[in-house]
Amino acid sequence: MRQIIICLFLLTFTFSSSNAQQKEIFLKQIEFKLDNVSDQDFENEYFMTIKLNKGTSYKFKITNHRDNYAGKAVFELLDADNLILTNSVGDKYFETFGFVCNKTAFYDILIRYKDKKPGNSVVDISMLQ
Repeated sequence: MRQIIICLFLLTFTFSSSNAQQKEIFLKQIEFKLDNVSDQDFENEYFMTIKLNKGTSYKFKITNHRDNYAGKAVFELLDADNLILTNSVGDKYFETFGFVCNKTAFYDILIRYKDKKPGNSVVDISMLQ
């Protein structure tokens, strides 16, 4: 009888914890490598446009220091010219961060390196369900 109770407890715990986790669906990977820093700021940036959907949660994960490059990627999400999300605020830097989209639209992604250092980074974009 005791084994049945333990099995039911473990089954209930496993089921409830799996429901609490959100499923990640990989959407896109962006690789940004900057070997030499230019005097022209726009040459030190990566720019792209992506469509995001209202009511959807997105997860962004940055992997820095690939191939021993020193730079840390600064990620910015813009709606037109308005900054709506970044992973670097003052001294705080986040390698994993999320965004809940409140309108379906095309958004601009701008990536550059903190402190104008050369870098090699990857940004993984996933949708959460």
